[in-house]
Amino acid sequence: MTSERRVRSVKLAAPSRALVQRGAVLLEDALRTASLPDAPGGRVLIIRQLALGTIHADRSPAALSLVVEERVRELSLLAVHATSPSATTAPAVYFRDELEPFVVLATRLARGLPLDAWFWRLAVPGLQPGTSRDDGLRLALASALRTRTGHAAAVTLVAELQALGAVAPLLGALRWQDGPALARAWWGHLPSRPEPRRPLDDTGSTEQVSEPLRSTLSRWVQTWGASDARALWLAAVALCAPLPSRVAAPDLPSRAWRVLGALQASPMAPLTSPREPLRQLPLMPDVPSTSAGTRVAPGTAPPSPLSREAHSGALPADMVMKPLEARPASSEDALAASRPLPTTRSGLMDADGAVETREDTPPFHLTDEALPTVAGGLLFLVPMLNALGLVEFLEGHPALADLGIPQRFLRHVAERLGVPSTDPLLSALQEGTAEPLPERSPFTFPDRFQAVVGAQAPFRLVREPTGRCVAFDARHRIPLAVTSHGGTLPPPFAQCLTEFLAHRLPWDDATLMVRAALLAVGRLTRRRAHMGLRALVLRPGRLVATRTHLDIVFAASQVDLRIRRAGLDINPGWVPWLARVIQYHYQYDETGA
Repeated sequence: MTSERRVRSVKLAAPSRALVQRGAVLLEDALRTASLPDAPGGRVLIIRQLALGTIHADRSPAALSLVVEERVRELSLLAVHATSPSATTAPAVYFRDELEPFVVLATRLARGLPLDAWFWRLAVPGLQPGTSRDDGLRLALASALRTRTGHAAAVTLVAELQALGAVAPLLGALRWQDGPALARAWWGHLPSRPEPRRPLDDTGSTEQVSEPLRSTLSRWVQTWGASDARALWLAAVALCAPLPSRVAAPDLPSRAWRVLGALQASPMAPLTSPREPLRQLPLMPDVPSTSAGTRVAPGTAPPSPLSREAHSGALPADMVMKPLEARPASSEDALAASRPLPTTRSGLMDADGAVETREDTPPFHLTDEALPTVAGGLLFLVPMLNALGLVEFLEGHPALADLGIPQRFLRHVAERLGVPSTDPLLSALQEGTAEPLPERSPFTFPDRFQAVVGAQAPFRLVREPTGRCVAFDARHRIPLAVTSHGGTLPPPFAQCLTEFLAHRLPWDDATLMVRAALLAVGRLTRRRAHMGLRALVLRPGRLVATRTHLDIVFAASQVDLRIRRAGLDINPGWVPWLARVIQYHYQYDETGA
């Protein structure tokens, strides 16, 4: 994979204009073709200055690209983290992933810390000297939306700022015009409020929002109003915080409206109370002294062009390609922005902006190092599951999607093959798997699943004494659909041959579902890669798991032509049902092995 690379400015000196143009052409070709370090995890490397020496006009771009590679490799070894005290004088800095620049930016803005380091305008395009705090916070949110993880990145941004006690300034910087734009950028339209439902249907809707975002949502809904589009967006973010893969759920807007309805029904009753009083940081001034770099100060700006789009109902085509415009802060927003920021048990921030993480910090990223795993090929099953129609299955079964069915299946495959529970890859696949699956989990596999596994009529329908019906393929091997007790199956299963049992099957719904998926993946693996699951999955590698990426690094000797011909090691990129960017890397070690 060729990593994205940006050059802000180039300085060339030569005796003639023709030589300058020749040097520019050589340098452009060299920068495009150079094999720059492609660090796993989406690591962002920012270089202050790249001196290439003399560029000879008679040399080829390939020769110059080797010089670029050597210089970048040298500087990458000297790079320090952007929150390090030595970052302001370092020749290169790095961020752990593409989202971290905006998280650190928003945190520093909320804390009233200066942004005069040389790398900030390179890390956050659009950040200029004199940018106000509201402008900067809105720019951080808009930049997070432009990353490959999209709205999952915005969810992580809000959740991390909440954990650091710095989310109030970000929410206070949002104008009412930004709400419709955010909603349209997420769902393509501004979802209308659904029809009123029976009270029993809304039971437990607020319980889908975990602490501490529940109290934050309650407070800002009271400030904005339950009908404000910003409240709808924040409710969707709060619903997705404990389960980021929920960002692609088709029923997410209706869930968010139900949460707002529950809050509106009892606006004075807090959803939750803090488990312990929050400790206050020393009060920081909102307007720090002006520096040569970016100053942080609340101010006014021209009216946002998004307001016209909000009135007209049209979605601006470049909404997510530029920062959200700022507005004069209201009295309530100014009060929220000037309030001293609490520090939770999750983390502290020192005067230099470095985050001190505690043991109970939410695991937004598991590790910055490559940890060894014995199941490096487990993520090769991602294209298999997509081919079986997993996306359609989750869209038709939102309740099962909330239970983390894909993660449970991958963990089941690994455990069945003897992968130890302490393997770092299994630790990274914990989303939605904390609670056991309910015994009654009716399902119906999509048509694509039936076509891939070769299930053809006549289907066999088994009816138990309890009223549960299970549809199998013609050979009674693969379960294709299960109904709840007394339910009916959709066609074509409703017209298949029926067999009545005098006793129950020895498997519950969840076991039948996992059994069917395991058989289907096994068949597809043998058909495409001509190998079994054990040979595919049990491949030693190294895992880099961040808040946005799952990267598997293999030794170059692990290249398998069977896997390559089947296309299983092509980078899947953004996988919605895992809420991660998945990438594979083949690298030589320092000894060339």
